[in-house]
Amino acid sequence: MSRLIIWSKKINVEFAQKSFAIALGVAAVSSLAQPFIGHEHAKIVSEWQPAKLAAFEGLYETQTKAPLYLFGWTDPDTRETSGVAIPGMLSFLVHGDFDGEVKGLEEFPEEDWPAVNGVFQSYHLMVALGMLFIGVTLLSLFLLWRKQLFTPKWSWLMKLYIPAVALPVLANQLGWVSAERGRQPWIVQGLLRTSEGISKSISAPEVMISLVLFVLVYILLFFVWLYVLDREIKHGPEHLSTGVEAGYHKKIRTNGRH
Repeated sequence: MSRLIIWSKKINVEFAQKSFAIALGVAAVSSLAQPFIGHEHAKIVSEWQPAKLAAFEGLYETQTKAPLYLFGWTDPDTRETSGVAIPGMLSFLVHGDFDGEVKGLEEFPEEDWPAVNGVFQSYHLMVALGMLFIGVTLLSLFLLWRKQLFTPKWSWLMKLYIPAVALPVLANQLGWVSAERGRQPWIVQGLLRTSEGISKSISAPEVMISLVLFVLVYILLFFVWLYVLDREIKHGPEHLSTGVEAGYHKKIRTNGRH
């Protein structure tokens, strides 16, 4: 992000462009790797936590040719999921076969279901952000190859990258929410329920106090991070800042003589 802001202020442009090109390559490789890593994790989930996988996809009935939802809405009361889906794709991803059977939530007692719609939405938002990362980084690489990325025509895309720094963090948190809410009501699948893992030596108010303190500390650290980041961006790269300042003072002296 600091390279982007330096570039947008037209300071140390060459350094910022080269740094961004390297970062863009790393981002493209990382974003393209995520679907494959996620696929392998989903196969493990289908084997060991099938109820979680069913909640991910809003699958209430055990099905062959199980659909993969791109987005939608699921209602645990009516046990229906609506949206845009690819027929048979979930079966293919889990079993490598469009006719493969995928267990639905009906296979499990309803008291063992997670909060289905919350899990469904957080999971699909995470996946949508992952697809966005792939699209944006590949577009940017194409423009870089065409030597158009840093032109005024595409300045909006470069500016978009600055707030977009927060999106991978959001995607990570959505994935955490999906995983943790999706495994409910279990701490250890099939062995220990969350309700059985509550400490008897720590009261609820004590937990709340510690949680509030943690939140306050992290808010403080966030503002410290913003302060340090802003200071470093204004300072610029160490090996270039001296030259920039010298040029600035030279310009001032020249203007003063006129």
